[in-house]
Amino acid sequence: MAEGGILAIFAHPDDETFGVGATMARYADRGVPVTMVSATRGEVGEIAPGSGATPETLAEYREQELRDAMTILGVTDVRFLGFRDSGMQGTAENEHRDALMNAHADSVVEPMVRLIRATRPRVVVTWDESGGYGHPDHIAVHFHATEAFRAAADASRYPDAGAPWQPEALFYTAIPMHEFGKLIQEMQELGIMEPNVAEEAGLELPRVEANCVIDVQDQFERKERAMLAHRTQIQDMEPFMKLPVESRLRFFGREWFYRAHPPVADGVMLDDLFAGLE
Repeated sequence: MAEGGILAIFAHPDDETFGVGATMARYADRGVPVTMVSATRGEVGEIAPGSGATPETLAEYREQELRDAMTILGVTDVRFLGFRDSGMQGTAENEHRDALMNAHADSVVEPMVRLIRATRPRVVVTWDESGGYGHPDHIAVHFHATEAFRAAADASRYPDAGAPWQPEALFYTAIPMHEFGKLIQEMQELGIMEPNVAEEAGLELPRVEANCVIDVQDQFERKERAMLAHRTQIQDMEPFMKLPVESRLRFFGREWFYRAHPPVADGVMLDDLFAGLE
């Protein structure tokens, strides 16, 4: 594929659409190459009733759901790293020997470096340290992708993984908790979400403040369709879909990021992933 685009690295199918799906669509529409990488196939996620998936077939279903969502968003380059979903923190799945959270760092960083060197992106986007809500695979991807971003330009590291390449910018997802809190409160007031669920959404986790906000109102409808394409997981997203469309547009019509490299001056708010890059 052509170089100079965006490489999005996440943990499971559906991670991407909620946080950065519309941004990927926005740039894909402009002809910017976009590659979507999922470290796992979400093998141990929940299964929504009526989806047709079983625990034995869930990985196959979720891979296709990701491909369907990316088709809606205009992203044609979809890759999987082949690690196993670790499940939620504290579950028995955490102990599986093939779980992503138990993988040796080099075994995860090396294929990420290989992808960076092969696709030669200008921008890499991944989870922030909170992983959104503390999922161990999200957090693992944050650390491994950050290390891969650093290592990709170093010819002495993973010399068999292709010619060195240094992306120009590294972004983390940075959904502001005050905005998410407003959405949760509205769902509570409308009887869509129970209070205890809202409390869980406010877990104290390490977070970054957004220094880049992308207006994606033009891609809002496609983002929602892409979210709905994750049919086995739709139960998790369904409360959002019960909100009035104006509420959904207010939240999902923007996507928030933190540019970790190069640094952004205090008080500056970017509106483009490529802003200020040479």
